[in-house]
Amino acid sequence: MATFEERLMAIEHEHAELKHNNTELKKTVELQTIAIGALVNKATLERLNEKNDNIFNALMAHDQFTNQQLAELREKMEVEVEGKIVGMQTEMRQGFATVNARFDTMATKDDLNTMNTRFEARFEAMDTRFDQMMHLLSALAPKPDQEA
Repeated sequence: MATFEERLMAIEHEHAELKHNNTELKKTVELQTIAIGALVNKATLERLNEKNDNIFNALMAHDQFTNQQLAELREKMEVEVEGKIVGMQTEMRQGFATVNARFDTMATKDDLNTMNTRFEARFEAMDTRFDQMMHLLSALAPKPDQEA
């Protein structure tokens, strides 16, 4: 049988081996925990990437839709503005035509005024001549008190 010291040494040796094995097991468990965590994180990251891809796809579709609507609105506004511009140009031309017609009328009125002035001068001259003729006739005609 082995001596007490030999057995104590054997137990201490086993204890050291167990301690060493325990440390190795702890390291292995820690590495496995890290590996499992990494796998979980990778799966989580992949799910997150899928969600992000869906969000980005939705955003791109929304941008495309918004851009299309903006293009339609811009086109509609351009057509409306161009129509208003054409309408305003037409109104301006009509306004100018009306003003030109008024100027023409005013010029005609001025011509008529000068003609009226000439006629009035001629009528006055004729009135003067008639007055003179009446005066001459009255001088020639016998007066009622001279007839007897």
